[in-house]
Amino acid sequence: MDQNTSRPGPVNCSLLTLPLRVHRADRVWYEPDSKDLCLKCVNCPSAAFGDEERDERVINMLAYAGFLGVEHIARMKVDHSLICALVERWRPETHTFHLPFGEVGISLQDVAMILGLPIRGMPLSGPTIKGKAQWIDLCTQSCGFTPLETDMRTSDITLSAVTRHPIVTDSTDEEVTEHTRTLIWQLLGGFLFPDTSGTRIRLYFLEVLQGDLALARRWSWGSAVLGYLYHNLCNGAKWETKQVGGCMHLLQIWAWSRISMFRPSILQFIQYDHLPYGCKWIVPKSYKGSPRHCIRLYRDDLDRMSENQFDFIPYASETLPPLVLNEAPLWSARVMLIFCNMAEMHYPDRFLRQFHIRQDIPNAPL
Repeated sequence: MDQNTSRPGPVNCSLLTLPLRVHRADRVWYEPDSKDLCLKCVNCPSAAFGDEERDERVINMLAYAGFLGVEHIARMKVDHSLICALVERWRPETHTFHLPFGEVGISLQDVAMILGLPIRGMPLSGPTIKGKAQWIDLCTQSCGFTPLETDMRTSDITLSAVTRHPIVTDSTDEEVTEHTRTLIWQLLGGFLFPDTSGTRIRLYFLEVLQGDLALARRWSWGSAVLGYLYHNLCNGAKWETKQVGGCMHLLQIWAWSRISMFRPSILQFIQYDHLPYGCKWIVPKSYKGSPRHCIRLYRDDLDRMSENQFDFIPYASETLPPLVLNEAPLWSARVMLIFCNMAEMHYPDRFLRQFHIRQDIPNAPL
């Protein structure tokens, strides 16, 4: 075998500048005994959000705030082997996956389509509240429960300490609002922005959810979720990393939608009106013919993958909601994605074929 086809890493290091044995893909090559080791994808278990059937008033309020699709998708399971195989292809220098036929990426379009989250809006730049006493007061006033100071740290709280009013027939509008606000807080901290602990959620989200829940639509949730995912993929791509945070359900549905050989068969199609594309996958599925939960099979498939096995335009036949259509001009914008103290660059000019645009040589990453 030609030496260049059997060595790991880039042939030309002018773009991919990480030193040898820094990226986790090198570990697969240099440590054969670690080939079956997978990253642990950390997110709060779906039971933390409640598996019970939602009260109609809660469903309506989730839709009102723009998080009903997220609530549905949070019930799915994640294939850790699939995620790990993709992370091994992720390059922190370009924020793209490097496949045999070129670069592909997860973009603002994918966040909008899969999760139904707004792209246009105010950046989520971090909390203004300081001190546990203020946070405890906010929990009491906004969610109807008073946490113990021992359950809190400067910026987060133990997930098990966050409790919701049970909703019954005679629950008041205020109790329904508090219940829904707390549920959205749990979804934000445990599903869209999970850290690597899996047991704590950020207090900051409660500050953002103050007042009328429709005001939650003012924020650029989509760009923040994508930036946070990029940040965690970059950490996950390091040689020594054992677990990864971020919204891995988003990445998994992205892979199912675009990589034909990883896509399970939908056994029962259910029409979800006014819900994002990601809800299409919350149905009975068959994994026959797909390499489910087997890291080596996923790697082999990616190694041999050809261009015609990647769906560059998976959403062409989908009915786009007005929110998504109105923000379409932003999908291919080269912009900074901001979440609190994290800022990650969005480089759609590196995978223009996903926007039905001819791919030229992209500008160098910042």
